[in-house]
Amino acid sequence: MSLSQKKQDELKSKILKERERILAGFSENNTDKYCLSAEDRMDEVDQATSDYERSQQIRFRNRELFYIKKLDKALAKFESEDYSICEECGCTIKFERLFARPTAELCISCKDEAEREEQGNFIARQSKSLGRQVDMVQM
Repeated sequence: MSLSQKKQDELKSKILKERERILAGFSENNTDKYCLSAEDRMDEVDQATSDYERSQQIRFRNRELFYIKKLDKALAKFESEDYSICEECGCTIKFERLFARPTAELCISCKDEAEREEQGNFIARQSKSLGRQVDMVQM
């Protein structure tokens, strides 16, 4: 790892704080917002609105769970000393990029290339949050 110890500590602290912030949101007793109340079942429009809001809350929660996994993976990379190393080319990922996105796995050059390839491949795209391929033709 080519980052100084001070920069490593700063990034690790940022990852731990972000992880703790998300977990604190999960630990609050938020089960009420995933259950229907009598007020939500007044008519079809209210029901549809309530269902939509609830599905959005579940979607956001799932995204946060996925992000927790990425934060855990970044923390594991600190232990194996692979943190800040691009998974594609093996070059060092710049501190500024890691500070902006502590879970970055690719250097900016490789990420740009991956995004160009993704934009050019509209037949079948990879769903990053689900980790599976989505067939855009059927959608």
